Amino acid sequence: MDQTSQFEVSLSSEPAAEIAVDLLVLPVRAGHDPGLGLGEAVERARFTGGDGEELLLPRGPGDLFAAGAVLLVGVGAGGDEHTVRRAVGRVAPRLAGFPTVAVAFPHAPAVIEGVRLGGYRFDGYRSAPRASALRELVVLAAEDEREGVTRAEIVADAVIFARDLVNTPAGDLVPADLAERARAMAETHGLTARVLDAEDLAEGGFGGVLGVGAGSANPPCLIEVSYPGDGHSGVVGLAGKGITFDSGGLAIKNLRAMSTMKSDMAGGATVLAVARAAATLGLPTGVTAVVPAAENMVGGAATRPGDVLTHRDGRTTEVTDPDCEGRLVLADALAYLAEGSPDVLIDVATLTYAVMYALGEDVTGVIGDDRGLVGELLDAGARAGEPLWELPLWEPYGERLRSEVADARNEGGPYADATVAALFLRPFTAGLPWAHLDVAATAYRDRATDLGPAGATGAMVRTLVGYLESRSNY
Repeated sequence: MDQTSQFEVSLSSEPAAEIAVDLLVLPVRAGHDPGLGLGEAVERARFTGGDGEELLLPRGPGDLFAAGAVLLVGVGAGGDEHTVRRAVGRVAPRLAGFPTVAVAFPHAPAVIEGVRLGGYRFDGYRSAPRASALRELVVLAAEDEREGVTRAEIVADAVIFARDLVNTPAGDLVPADLAERARAMAETHGLTARVLDAEDLAEGGFGGVLGVGAGSANPPCLIEVSYPGDGHSGVVGLAGKGITFDSGGLAIKNLRAMSTMKSDMAGGATVLAVARAAATLGLPTGVTAVVPAAENMVGGAATRPGDVLTHRDGRTTEVTDPDCEGRLVLADALAYLAEGSPDVLIDVATLTYAVMYALGEDVTGVIGDDRGLVGELLDAGARAGEPLWELPLWEPYGERLRSEVADARNEGGPYADATVAALFLRPFTAGLPWAHLDVAATAYRDRATDLGPAGATGAMVRTLVGYLESRSNY
């Protein structure tokens, strides 16, 4: 579906003024002369180099550059890789109008991510997809940045894979479709894929997944994609919520809340994308990604408030809110992953409105019971430019999950629900180091950002790949 992949990338050490391309993209810091004899034109246009400013200048007689045009991009006082990624991402859609483009920003890997992510479009459902003229991207960088550029291309491809899954209409991505997409990806990238269908789930005791999917005509499944790593550097277990559409079940959502619920499988898309990137990069650390996939729908067989579900590890849950379904399927996935004794467990889920109210659209919530793991994820997010904020795993709130008929209930009232949801999940981790990423606000945006259009963001793919890479240094 992505329409941004059909161009070649190369590196060049040629001076910016001498490179003969259709468009040359240059950064300009606030108050600085861009060079190339453009000072007078910049002054006339009142371009100051402030963050967010852009100025396109076609080549004219006597200009000191060989490109057909120059696009000046203001970066303010910044110049680090995060500034570069955002600035290039912001102008990336404009590059589609030029067959050959050279970018003279520093931090070549950030340039690649900016171009690929900022220029992303999901056009496959348009009767006339928007064409891109871009066929060659030249990054003005030294040869020693090639490895970083290759890595950035692989990771950006993984983010785009996740975005495409999340942006696909729910009617075209029921659980079986998601499983087939995961199988195809695994075959292409050398991963092992396994899918448990509804019969397998019943035999295996996956009562949470079955209970959530009971009201849908499309049966649930559990998707497992594995990358072994080098066999010596351990394995990270990733669980991703895979609710391919969430109507709220018998606690049905209103239309506004339901309108973006094709994105409720973003956690699942994230962990599949991370496994893909790990395999393509050949990382030492192995990955086992598990996606419990179901539609939470209204129907005669739907789970009712008051019903009790039995999970993979034998624990039972009283369903007091059918719209708190993500934690029910993740409980099964975490219990299943824990049986393989990975080094750590990380789950990713669009889980609670509470995290949206607490942290807004830019920051992902992280909660965990292992200080080292949480710290490593915070650091990885900072390196990737995907900020995380730790929320408390406040033990006294666990009392809110007390049930009179089962081991727990699946909701604990309206307050601190992000923490309460994490407390619900923790018993299913078998005491392994564990962290929970709540991407309810960051996985899907209703407005464009510097790194992409409205819709799926692929949040946390880059962070989790960076975390896996950092484990290589242990």
